[in-house]
Amino acid sequence: MARDRLSTGLAGRVRGAAVGRMLMRMPLPSPSRSPGPHDPTTLLTAIPAALGFVPERSIIVIAFTADRSITATMRHDLALHPDGTPTRELSAVLAGLADITESYGTEEVVAVIADDRHPADDPRYRRILAMADRHFSALGGVAAGFGIGEFVAGAPWTVTWCPDGRAWAVDVTPEACGLLDDPHTCAAAVAEMVRSGRRILLRRSEIRAMLDPVEGECGPGRPGPGCAGCIVPQRVTAAGRDDASDSDDPGVSALALDLVIDSVVDANLPLDCATVARLQEAIVRLDVRDAAMALAVTAFREHAERVWRELTRRLTGRGRASAATLLAHLHYIGGEGVYAGAALDVAIECDPDAAMANLLDTALRNGVRPSRLWDMIDTSYAVAARLGVSIPAVTLRAAG
Repeated sequence: MARDRLSTGLAGRVRGAAVGRMLMRMPLPSPSRSPGPHDPTTLLTAIPAALGFVPERSIIVIAFTADRSITATMRHDLALHPDGTPTRELSAVLAGLADITESYGTEEVVAVIADDRHPADDPRYRRILAMADRHFSALGGVAAGFGIGEFVAGAPWTVTWCPDGRAWAVDVTPEACGLLDDPHTCAAAVAEMVRSGRRILLRRSEIRAMLDPVEGECGPGRPGPGCAGCIVPQRVTAAGRDDASDSDDPGVSALALDLVIDSVVDANLPLDCATVARLQEAIVRLDVRDAAMALAVTAFREHAERVWRELTRRLTGRGRASAATLLAHLHYIGGEGVYAGAALDVAIECDPDAAMANLLDTALRNGVRPSRLWDMIDTSYAVAARLGVSIPAVTLRAAG
């Protein structure tokens, strides 16, 4: 069936649902890695750049490989009782993070508690890190734990967990402390800005706000007064006519996919309402959507992100869900789990039964690595080939 066409790449790799969604970032492979341990101030200052936003009241787990490179940065809300003691949910979260991290071939784990409710060296935080240490016992426990009140320039950090001097990937001692550099201007933030063009957001809610409907912009489902382009959407059909009977016609899908590719290649041009309506008709066709996912790993990735985001903000219902799913897949396969999660929330809210969105959401919640999505890319190119449409070649390296 069409709805299952791309599910085989992840089916069987998704385990039981974890508590909540771990917001994670998988860095792209780096050609040069320092052989020495990481400087704590540099590492902590870079966390907002790694996540894409400034975390608050969070527990953050950083996983290192044998060469001291970072394989994942994962964040979850720091769920505490009013007296500051950890909740059962937090224990379940740590257990889930431990399972995920172990599956990544991790050699060492460092934990960071970012919370403004108590002093960074409060005994309650040491209790949480001791609990995390037990959950991560299969990886040798938590090698080092840091406490920080907030991620701002000059904020003090302290080592709150450093048993037996076991840390190897980070240069710490039990008495270590220091002050953060500016997370918004550090080398990691600048590199992320160059790579993706995105600044560090002050709040995670800003990521979701980037997908909210555009104020004043019309589109199918939100027609503007007198706008014929969105009041009377034109279907993409082989004969160029409005015809609902051609839903399984491969010729129609081929024309629709050509339209999508052309719109992505020319993403610097504005999308008028008539084009937005035609793109909606295109991306709700499952074969077109499945093939269009391949654009996420081509030289037109940034163009695709721009188009998927605009469609997500201008469409409603199934069209918005399909556009958000394309956007989520693009972020996920690029290692941007935080952005993928926000897009998946939109997709599932618009269409709770959307099979692909639910599949990706379950995978993300369970820590399936972005590299596992590459089987889906092979299928995307195969779908396009069956339709007789050529998609630009792969240029993105696998993340995670």
